[in-house]
Amino acid sequence: MIVIKRKTLLITSLVFLLVVVGYVNHELNKQSLLSTSGDYERYEENEISRLNDNLVKTNSENLTGRGEINDITKLTEDTNNSIEETINIQKSETTYNYFIEYRLSRDRLRGSLIERLNDIIDNEKTTQEVRTSAQKEILRIGKIEENELYLEGLIKGKGFEDVLVFLKEDSARVIVDVKQLNEQDVMKILEILKNETDIDTKNIKIMERL
Repeated sequence: MIVIKRKTLLITSLVFLLVVVGYVNHELNKQSLLSTSGDYERYEENEISRLNDNLVKTNSENLTGRGEINDITKLTEDTNNSIEETINIQKSETTYNYFIEYRLSRDRLRGSLIERLNDIIDNEKTTQEVRTSAQKEILRIGKIEENELYLEGLIKGKGFEDVLVFLKEDSARVIVDVKQLNEQDVMKILEILKNETDIDTKNIKIMERL
């Protein structure tokens, strides 16, 4: 009876320790994810604020014709640069969280850009040439988002668990959920982009999740 009681006590103690370790690990992971989300949110707020400052500068200068069209191009370039920078953030603790955070950041930054473009369109001082350019840019952004989603679906169909595609006018970046890319993986993805886009292969960058 004494031996049985000792064994029972030992088993109970081990179970208790496992429960404690599991709880502590859960709390640490939760805090890590919250910290990561906070980092992304602060980054996005800073980038969106910077884009807003650029728009204020554009409006205050009250440029006309070609100059304002160049400002629309600059706003788009700034947004693309900000989106590309989020790809390089390596603070996410889990792959799942990384892909979600990137998509949220990309959508928010582009959403802010579209708001800025709509402000330009609605401004009574905007010339017709510039208004048309801003309208075309909004349509172009929508088409890019549609193409990114389509390409991500095609690439996932090749057996990858998750994938991110970031398209610019003449370049593409693809991030796939694998620990290490092999030559066969790269060729599969390159084939899709070659068939579905006009982007030169030298401007296509394929990489595993950071």
